[in-house]
This record gives sequence, C-alpha cells and structure tokens, in this order.
Amino acid sequence: MVSEKHLKIISTSLEGTLKERCGDLLARIGNGHIVLSVVFFIDSTSPQSFLNDEKVILDECRLFFGKALPMVTCVAQKPLGVTLTAEVLYLSGDGMVEYADDYLIIRSGRQKELITKGIRFPSEGGTAQQSKAVFRRIGDILSAEGLKTNEIVRQWNYIEDITGVKDGIQNYQMFNDARSAFYSEVDWPDGYPAATGIGCAAGGVAVCVYAVKNAAKLSSPIDNPIQIPAHKYSNRVLASGCEAVKTTPKFERARLLDDTVLISGTAAIKGEDSEISSDPSLQAKAAIEVVESLTAPGNIRCGNRRFRFNSLRVYIKREQDAEAIIDTLTAHWASVPMHFMIADICRPELLLEIEGTGSAARFLECCCTDAEEAAEAQAGGAGRIELCEDLPCGGVTPSRGNIEATLSAVTIPVNVLVRPRGGDFVYGEAEVESMLEDIKMCVELGVHGVVIGALNRDGSIDTATMRRLIEAAGGLQITFHRAFDECADPFTALEDIIGLGCHRLLTAGHASSVNIGAETLQKLNSKANGRIVIMAGSGVRPGNIASLEVSTGISEFHSSSHGPNGRTDRQVVSEMTHVIGR
Repeated sequence: MVSEKHLKIISTSLEGTLKERCGDLLARIGNGHIVLSVVFFIDSTSPQSFLNDEKVILDECRLFFGKALPMVTCVAQKPLGVTLTAEVLYLSGDGMVEYADDYLIIRSGRQKELITKGIRFPSEGGTAQQSKAVFRRIGDILSAEGLKTNEIVRQWNYIEDITGVKDGIQNYQMFNDARSAFYSEVDWPDGYPAATGIGCAAGGVAVCVYAVKNAAKLSSPIDNPIQIPAHKYSNRVLASGCEAVKTTPKFERARLLDDTVLISGTAAIKGEDSEISSDPSLQAKAAIEVVESLTAPGNIRCGNRRFRFNSLRVYIKREQDAEAIIDTLTAHWASVPMHFMIADICRPELLLEIEGTGSAARFLECCCTDAEEAAEAQAGGAGRIELCEDLPCGGVTPSRGNIEATLSAVTIPVNVLVRPRGGDFVYGEAEVESMLEDIKMCVELGVHGVVIGALNRDGSIDTATMRRLIEAAGGLQITFHRAFDECADPFTALEDIIGLGCHRLLTAGHASSVNIGAETLQKLNSKANGRIVIMAGSGVRPGNIASLEVSTGISEFHSSSHGPNGRTDRQVVSEMTHVIGR
C-alpha cells in the first residue's frame, strides 16, 4: 500500500499583487499538515515575467513553510475564474518525509515513494536539449534513491510552445523522442506511466514525476476501449519529425494504483484520430464520452463496480471557448471539484484536454462534532468530514472556532452543516439571514462545502430559499441534507434538488434509517442516474455497508462511526473503511 494522500484545489479571487494573492492562497492551505507538493498556475506570458513570478511565489512559500518546504512548481497557464490557483497534495496518513532540493521521499512502513518538483533546465537550449537535460536529472534522482525508471507511475510534462516547429520538427515530437530514449534504458512489462503532455506559455520544458518502489505489485495500466494506446500510434498521426527518431508518446491512458485511478491527459480522440468539431460544446461532449469510457467501473479492473472522480484539471486552448466548455463539463460532472486553465494542446485541432484522479473504492463521510473527532475519522480512513454541533437535535451550525480548529486538524475535505436550530426545516426570514451569514463565514474559512436544506410547509423543497443559500456559497460543494427525508414526495423533491444544482443528496431513503429505506434508496439512485450523488446515511455501520451497496448501487456512505464512548472512534472508522475497501 502507498501512503494516504489527498489532493485539494485551492484558489483565490483576491485582486492585488502576486505576493498578496499568493499569501491569501497559502493561508487557505494551512500550515498544520504535511504538504507534499504545490503546483501553482500563473498568468505569465514571457520568460522574464515567468521567472519574476516564480521567484515571488518561491519566496512566499519559503517564508510560509520554513524547513518543511514542499515541492513547489509554477506552470505558466492562466487560471480561469480566479486570480491564482494551485493543486495542493497533502500527506493524510502516516509516513516520514525526507526532503532534497528538487524531490522528496515518503517512507511508510516498507514502502518508498518519490515526488519531484517541476524539473527544468531552460538555459540548456531548445526543446530537444532541455528535454534531454531534464531526463538526465530525473535518471540521476531515481538512481540515487534506488528506484527504477519503470517505477514511475505518473508524470506531468509541460512544454513551452508545444505545437511550435523548429527545423521541421514539432516541439512535442522532440520531447517525445527524448522521453523515448530515456525510457528505452529499461523494459516496461507493466505498461508506461499515466502522463499529461501539455503546453505552457513560458518556462521551457518542465517534468514532474511520481514514482513508487515495486510499482508493478501495486499499479496496473488501464486502456480505453475506444482509443488506441498512445504508445501504439501509427506514423499517420505522429507530428513531423526526423524519421530515424520519430517516436510515439510513451504513456498509458490511466493507471490504477491501489484503489486510486490516475487519469492521463485525455482529449476528444477515438481510435487514434481527433473527433474534430469547431464547436467547443460538441468537442467537450466528445471528450466526456472518451473519459467516461476510460473510467467505466468494469474497465478499471475485472469485477469492479465502483468509480468516482476526486478532482479534474481541464486545459482549454482558446479563452473564447471557455464559457461553453466550462458549462458543458460542470453540467455533466456537477459534483466533481475541477479547475480550468488556458493551455495549448498537442494537436492543433483539439480545443481541450482533461486529466484527473478518481477512486475505485466506496467512500465514507464521517459526521463529527469537533476537531478531535475529525482527526479520529481521518486516522481511520474516512474520506470527508461533515462538521456540526449538537447531534442529539439532529445537528446545527458549528462555531467559527470549531470550524477553524477542524480545518487545522485534518487534510481531508470538510463540509459544514448550516442549520440554525433543531426541529423542522421550515425557516423564517431571520433564520435564512442567519444561514446566509454562516455560509459567508464558511466561504471565508475555505471549507470544502456546505450541507443545507429547506422545506415549505407543504413538504415540498423551498427552492427560493435554497437558491439564495446556494448563491451565497459560490463555488463550494452543496449537499442537501436529511430534510429530504421529511419531504412530501421524494421523487419530485429529487428533481427539484437536481434542478437547483446540488452536488449531493444525503438521505436514508425517505425513512428513519437506511435499513428501512433501502428499497427507496435504490430507486432514488436509479432515477438520479449520475445527475447527483446519492449518499446513504443514518444507521450505516460495518455490518450493513456491503449489503447496502449490493441492494442500492450506492457507493457513498455517511456515518458518525461512534465507539463505546459515543464519539467518533478511529477503530470503528477503520472497520468501516476496511469493509468498504477504502
């Protein structure tokens, strides 16, 4: 098993200097956890501006992290909808981290993992020379740590002017030739790494690597039934290059590592040909089809019936296409955290590329009342926290201090219940205003999502109030809570909740517990048909999760996982996550 890690997309919309924006983003990261890597996406359009911006960010990171400086990489890709964004990788479980200049090692039990920052040598010359220097350094790092080249499981390749041509050879082809030469030093019996090759506006060639000791025992390639593996492309689709060294892109469409699915850069390509459409919405739909084919549960591994995305990164070639592409993708993957960057794609006709991570295991959210319980839940393997207070009354909004302490105690996502009181879910204007203020606080504190719900007196969904609450939440994840189980008509309510754009519905199946509501849970999940995540909660325990999945088809579960003392207990959580194959 590899160490438990969690990837989080953190952004800021603060206007101001890069130093101010970076400071605001770093404050949202928190410094109470082990951060393994931070990849910043910045709007730098020239070599000098990129170097200046990179220096500002590195200086701020050194001040913020001190000696525990993670692998910091800056990528010259303009983020959309925010002023600065980053992907932050946290160490969630146990492990010892050893830091070097441009890589780190994670030791967990007998396992060893390696993560590099973006390795680059812009002064070496053109793309071909830079690529060779980059791979020489990666080879030296792997050798120094006793890792083999074929133990790389994930790779990110950022290439300035990726479709540019010099002396009749495309820059991406030059990179592929250098990568092929580097990979040719070893055999690859278990397939190549998952990888993304993408353009950037400045910075030359940069490569980030994630490698795992004895990777072959833990990782396997995932092919896409509707795509030819990239490393088997014919000369018909390879970019122009010297015939003697013209080589294919050496990567797999995805890799399975334990229960984590590492999804390579994926575009609207079927077979080996682009699904060409100048309409960005249509091309986005074609890309969705390709990704869904790749991640179909039965395609990930034999007998697997579960898959969910953890996050998606989307590259968009032309800013004028952004609105259409973003609308199409967010409508399809409403519950998935994703962010968007402007970047050139390796084929001129392609308008977007998608990459990400997912899980082939069931998922457990733990209901906790404070930071101590949340830490217990994370230690037991929970994937997300729902934070509330006063569970005997069904839960109410936790205090600001409780939220802050919990965010400092865990690295997994924290969703906050926003409910002003116990009792029913019909709210007056003063109560709605109170919830709006609580949601504003949650946005300021940088929580992952809010858990909300409101009904009319006739038992229908109070869509007017819900729209106000959702608007206040901005881009936070929205879970409609168990107010649903008190609505008049669950199937009408389901359509209303989907129409509001909620990402997730927590329900016992319109019943007091999941054991009673299992049949309705199955019907709700079937009717939702992927338009919203149905999460089963109330009475979920180690003894019934497996049977619930079989009977309902649901793969997200919610539980307080209480031990003998009536509080969340890591051993109980561990029993739950062991049963569900977390």
